[in-house]
Amino acid sequence: MNSEERLDLFGDMILCCHSLYLWHYDAEMKLLKSNCPDEDLVRGLFDTDGTRENLLRQAERYTRPVIMTGSGGILWVFAPEKEDGALRGAHALGPFFMDTARDVERALDRLSLPAPIRRRAADFLRTLPVISLNRVFEYAIMLYFCLSGERIGVSDLHYRAGAEDVTGASVSEQSARVHGTYAMEQEMVRMVREGDLHYREHMDRLAVTGNQGRLSNGEPSRQMKNAVLVCAILFSRAAIEGGVTPETAMTLTDRYFQSVEACRDLAELTELSQTMQEDFVRRVHRAKTSRLSQEIAACRDYIGLHLEEDFTLRELAEKVNYSETHLGRRFKAELGMSFKNYVRAERLALAKSLLRDPSVSVQEISERLRFCTPSYFAEQFRAQFGVSPSQWREAGD
Repeated sequence: MNSEERLDLFGDMILCCHSLYLWHYDAEMKLLKSNCPDEDLVRGLFDTDGTRENLLRQAERYTRPVIMTGSGGILWVFAPEKEDGALRGAHALGPFFMDTARDVERALDRLSLPAPIRRRAADFLRTLPVISLNRVFEYAIMLYFCLSGERIGVSDLHYRAGAEDVTGASVSEQSARVHGTYAMEQEMVRMVREGDLHYREHMDRLAVTGNQGRLSNGEPSRQMKNAVLVCAILFSRAAIEGGVTPETAMTLTDRYFQSVEACRDLAELTELSQTMQEDFVRRVHRAKTSRLSQEIAACRDYIGLHLEEDFTLRELAEKVNYSETHLGRRFKAELGMSFKNYVRAERLALAKSLLRDPSVSVQEISERLRFCTPSYFAEQFRAQFGVSPSQWREAGD
């Protein structure tokens, strides 16, 4: 059975369970075929909300499936088809919802359709299935297998907001790692408590087999934010049990709470959820494997949490009841560099992460990380990494 036959069989099998359609496009996003009974209407919706152009952009950018949000919470699973890096075509599964039919009215309002088409579109949208997060993961993985014959996991999937800023309207599809059955929850907590660096391999399995609970009766965005907040609390407690200091764990929890509330869409929540779990896991792993004294480990943790603030060696010495001179010697003996050089190296490492956000300028990063001038920041960055901040950003490392 070739890939085309597998895809046709997959589409027929999905239709046995849902009114969920499979769409096949060429490299220019021209529709080749679909099993949707109202193909013309959906194609019109594509053109209205810019979904077609956005799908093409995602197809050119990615090789693995993308779970993508369109207008008013309408979702698609989208898989590019490439050969030697060149786009040959693309395949989309959808549209569908992940929450209640209340999203239908929001979708219609955002599309601004003429009255006759609006009525027809409303009738069609109300036939669309509401699919659970875990089922979406399964369908995305199966779609890619039918297309390529390659087995992938949940961590290989991408998440993107659509052509417009949906401001969190459909964040329900965020990663299943944020909440689930009791057994899944306990396994997630265990991985943090033990500092298990292989947690991603476990999460690929758990994310497909768990069930996501409801933590809000309001908007889907509130549901997913609450789920991530629950995980922040669980992870912080597990991290303390794993050896992270309570001060560090609680400070991280406060910061992740603030970051969750600032998230605007699916992509941001997904990235934050993954970053949060990895952060706690790695901190526990470092605490368990570190040979540092308790005092120097506390200093290291404090520095990591306050890189965007001003602090001195004297202030740290007061926290661990050392003299400034004694702490300076202990710091260099245990960490292999002076306090000043260590702080600078940690700030430069954080700068690499901040540079991934194109909305933050190099000058702003320089100021946030307490470098005296942008030119000095660029000089130190080049000395550490061999390229300027702008070059590193352009390379996308």
